[in-house]
Amino acid sequence: MPSTSLRIGVTTEFHNRAGARLPEIVPDANIILLDAEGAWSADPADLDAFFFSEDLYYLPDAFGAFVELLSSSPPKWMQTASTGVDHSLFAHLLDSGAMVTNSPGVHGSTIAEYVFAYILSHAKRLPQHAANQADRAWTPLESLELAGATLGIVGYGGIGEACARLAKAFGMRTLATKRRMPDSDALDMHFSPDRLHELLAASDYVVLCCPLTDETLNLIDRDAIAAMQSHSLLINVARGRVLDHEALAVALESNAIAGAVLDVAPIEPLRPDSPLWDLPNCQITPHDSCHVDASYMRTADIFFVNLAHLNNAEPLEWVVTDIELSDPSIGDV
Repeated sequence: MPSTSLRIGVTTEFHNRAGARLPEIVPDANIILLDAEGAWSADPADLDAFFFSEDLYYLPDAFGAFVELLSSSPPKWMQTASTGVDHSLFAHLLDSGAMVTNSPGVHGSTIAEYVFAYILSHAKRLPQHAANQADRAWTPLESLELAGATLGIVGYGGIGEACARLAKAFGMRTLATKRRMPDSDALDMHFSPDRLHELLAASDYVVLCCPLTDETLNLIDRDAIAAMQSHSLLINVARGRVLDHEALAVALESNAIAGAVLDVAPIEPLRPDSPLWDLPNCQITPHDSCHVDASYMRTADIFFVNLAHLNNAEPLEWVVTDIELSDPSIGDV
C-alpha cells in the first residue's frame, strides 16, 4: 500500500521553486522546511526523505542545521541535486546507514553552455574589446576561429558529451578520455586515461569534466600542464582538487598556457590569498555554472521520480553505493 504519512524535508528554496508539485506526488505527506537561517518549520527527526539542494552549500546556517541533524537523526533517504558525491558529507550519510541517490545528467547542457561562453570570449577577445570600448579606442583585434580547432575533454560523461555536441556545431574536432570507448557520434577520437598527455598536447581547448576519485586527484599537475600547447585554454568544471592550483599559477604567470577558467576550487570559496585572483589570464566563477532554473528543475524532477517510488514502496533509482574520495571543501559539490 502507498504510504500516506511520509515525512519529507526540503529547503525553502526548493519549496519556493518546485514545492507546488509535492502534493501531486505525495498528497498526505508531512513537509518540513529548512530555511536559510537554519530553522526548521517542525521537528526534523525521523525524516523519510530529504532533498539536499545545492543552495545549502551557500547557506552556512542551513548547512549547519542539516549537519547537526545527521549526527542526531539522519533521514532514511537523501536525494542530492548534484551528480558528484565526493563531499565528506555524503560519506558521513552513507556511514549512518541512510540511502543516498544522486542526479546524473541534469547539468550537461547548462555547463556546456558555460564552457562555450568562455571559449568564445577567449577566442573572440571579448574582454579586450570591452576594455577598448571603455577607453573609446577603435582598435581592430585579431581573433581565433573555432572551426577546425580541437577540444580536449577530460572525462566523457554527460557534461563532456554535451560539450562535444556544442563543439561539433562549431566545426571543432573533439577528443576525450574515458575508461571505456563511448558510443557517441559527437566524439572524433577516444583516448584511454593513460594517454591523457597525448590528448592535452593535441588540444587547443581543454575542459575538465571528470569526477573526483583517488585516480583523478591532482590529475592535472605540473607535468600535465607542461604537455599542453602554449596557446591553449584550460577550463575546470569538474572538481577543484582535480587540478593542482600551485602548478597552474606558475604556468599562468609564465604564460606556459594562454589562460584558465575555474568554476571550482580545491577549497571553496577560493582563498582570498590565492594568487589566481590577480592573474589577468585566469577567470574565476563561484561554482555557479549550473545555476539556472531549468537545471534546478531537472534535479527536482529526479527527486519527484524517486519520491513517487518511495511512496509506492518501490526501489529507488540512481542509488549511490560507494564513495571513493571525500572532499573536505564545503562548496565542492
